Amino acid sequence: MAHVVELKKVTKSFGKKVAVDNVSIAIDKGEIFGFLGPNGAGKTTTIRCLMDFIRPTSGTVKLFGKELNDSDKKYKNRIGFLSADSVFYGNWTGQAHINYASQVRGVEQNAHELAKQFGLDLKAKVNHLSSGNKQKLGVILAIMHKPELLVLDEPTRGLDPILQQEIYAILKAFRKDGGAVIMSSHNLNEVEQVCDRIGIIKNGKMVASETIQGVRQMKIHIVKATFGGTYDEKDFKLPNAEIQKAEKHEIELHVKGNLNALLQRLSRHSVSDLEITHASLEDVFMRYYE
Repeated sequence: MAHVVELKKVTKSFGKKVAVDNVSIAIDKGEIFGFLGPNGAGKTTTIRCLMDFIRPTSGTVKLFGKELNDSDKKYKNRIGFLSADSVFYGNWTGQAHINYASQVRGVEQNAHELAKQFGLDLKAKVNHLSSGNKQKLGVILAIMHKPELLVLDEPTRGLDPILQQEIYAILKAFRKDGGAVIMSSHNLNEVEQVCDRIGIIKNGKMVASETIQGVRQMKIHIVKATFGGTYDEKDFKLPNAEIQKAEKHEIELHVKGNLNALLQRLSRHSVSDLEITHASLEDVFMRYYE
């Protein structure tokens, strides 16, 4: 069965600047893929290539098993898109935007149900809406026609925690019905709550692609030890351990996998306090940006 989304070795350059470098992603039905990275990492450029707003310098982009081309745009109605910088007509109401989108797509929509759920007044002009309410309107326009694929660039930006949870519930229901989602985010808690897999992009390159469960099972431990006296830092240079902080009587390490070798080294010293915790998703994520 064809992937809903398939990017193969996609590269996009702007002059001498390589914004996306050899990125490959495959997303299937019933899957939410989280695209992580700081500003400027290449997330939005990758999404623009996926949406056919710009063409990659090299590599291929396929949606629903077909390579993008100028002659067939029917797939557009099968996609819901939310830009990181959504543009609205300021003197239009939310309802006017919905009416226009419905005419363009020629499909049924459930916008009023969503607006009621979000507490959004569709009679208000957009230039009178807060940034959070504009974001709500953008989400409604993306999902109101019940697409097969959602492409969301920072979907909960500007929303309060309660509305964020409502968006998460909608995405989970969409996935349950067989929909596919690719969403960029800075919010690691968000990604951990809703995504099945994550891709981490750094300087245009995909540096990691893993299931959320796989990330949780990386078994990275944070070990903090306090000594009764001085110690030799060299004693704790191990293949699976990275020293994060070393002070006169304290040391902090990140250990991947088995702790036995480290515990043996610690047993040779007078340890007055020892704390061992599991790394959070944020700790794991930050390892790629050190």
